[in-house]
Amino acid sequence: MTNPVHTPALPAPAVGPMPEPAMNTLFGSFWPDTGVPGNVRAVLCSLGVGLLAAIVLPFRDHGLGTFAVLLAAGGVVLGFSVNRRSPFTLACAALCALLAATVVFRDADWIMVLCLLAGGAVCVAGLVNGRTLTAFVLSGIAWPLAGLRGLPWLGRSVRAVTGLGKSAAALRTVGWSLLGVVVFGVLFASADAIFAEWASAVVPDLQLDSFVLRAFLTVAVGGVVLAATYLALNPPSVEPGGGSARAVAHRYEWLVPVLLVDGVFLVFLGAQATVIFGGHDYLERTTGLTYAEYVHQGFGQLTVATALTLLVVWAAARKAPRTTAADLAWLRGSLCLLCVLTLVVVASALYRMHVYQEAYGFTRLRLLVDVFEGWLGLLVLGVLAAGLTLRAAWLPRAALLSGAGLLLLLAAVNPDAWIAQHNLDRYAATGKVDWYYLQGLSADAVPVLATLPDEVVECALIRHEPGNDDWLEWNLGRQRAEPLMRSHFADWDYSDAVC
Repeated sequence: MTNPVHTPALPAPAVGPMPEPAMNTLFGSFWPDTGVPGNVRAVLCSLGVGLLAAIVLPFRDHGLGTFAVLLAAGGVVLGFSVNRRSPFTLACAALCALLAATVVFRDADWIMVLCLLAGGAVCVAGLVNGRTLTAFVLSGIAWPLAGLRGLPWLGRSVRAVTGLGKSAAALRTVGWSLLGVVVFGVLFASADAIFAEWASAVVPDLQLDSFVLRAFLTVAVGGVVLAATYLALNPPSVEPGGGSARAVAHRYEWLVPVLLVDGVFLVFLGAQATVIFGGHDYLERTTGLTYAEYVHQGFGQLTVATALTLLVVWAAARKAPRTTAADLAWLRGSLCLLCVLTLVVVASALYRMHVYQEAYGFTRLRLLVDVFEGWLGLLVLGVLAAGLTLRAAWLPRAALLSGAGLLLLLAAVNPDAWIAQHNLDRYAATGKVDWYYLQGLSADAVPVLATLPDEVVECALIRHEPGNDDWLEWNLGRQRAEPLMRSHFADWDYSDAVC
């Protein structure tokens, strides 16, 4: 009798998470994704922010509703951040909230956009808890890349939703609840006019074009918040791992270039002194330029020179040897002299712009470059302090926060109103004003422009009209301008304008 032949059974394939070699190879040690479990709450909260944006933002000007969306997004990202207890991250979160508040207090789009961009930069720097300029740049690049790097994590989160557990039960509850609200809400709205009015005030218009826009905003805003949430949950390794730069062998290799730059600065300041003591006649006789043309000619170059000086100081500080007391003395002396000369150049640039504005008027761009030059001056002061103490680890964070803080201060000053007031002061003194430019200022400037005499007030306000904002569009700038616009708008007779 023959024994039966037993065929060995093939082992069943193991069921588990799929390997992710492609992502790990692509991002390597810069951004590992080990030990980051799927997070259903993070995904749902991010989509909730997207849904809030879809309800609030379309067909409305920025205002209270926009601020609510920004606060919700920031709260979700901070709530899931692994660095949420870091003092630097908390400081960044507070500064981001203040920058976001400009959508409520200012109508000027340009300052609002700049504040939101600065808030985004501060946000990602806080999420990765960066300490260096390199870390800040890499964190900014990491935010859009998080949409790719977080795909495996998103897959794990989706698989967690489809499993049997509390997440699935919660989703079923939400689904049945929404279905009940929609069905009975439609029935009652069709049965009672008052209920229908209340419902229309809460439920957005869902016509086809509106529905497509709101669906797009839900996905777009939710996706941006979800990418930032993944960045908060799993920040990349943005800090450089290398040691300090290798110092040069001889002192003159860094000292001679720095001293030559010092010499060029001294010659330039000598030329400035010649203009000051020689007067306008000497300037016109020597160069053929008026004083206003002369000061305008060099402002951009001085701004670039200030920025390049910071680069020279950084390079020299990295390459200079510090083995002896003489090395430290030469390093401190030459670089501190360069910083002091740079501060004089900053003061010269700011004075040049002031003279040019007095001659040709005040604009947003001129005010903004003034603030930028002032920020460079603050950085030079920081570099000077770091050079004297030989401790510069705090400088990158101070530069980032001070830059964002200056933008916030500019928004607090109400720049459009400031520009309008200074142009009206110049108009009162010289009779010269650019009416077309004043007409293009935002509602923030209306309270200032409305103080003009009756015969010329239309020249400044002719392109402004009263609005009809709802409570989600409430904005302090527009709210202050509204009664003034209504009081002037009814009585205007454009034929009487003398502009």
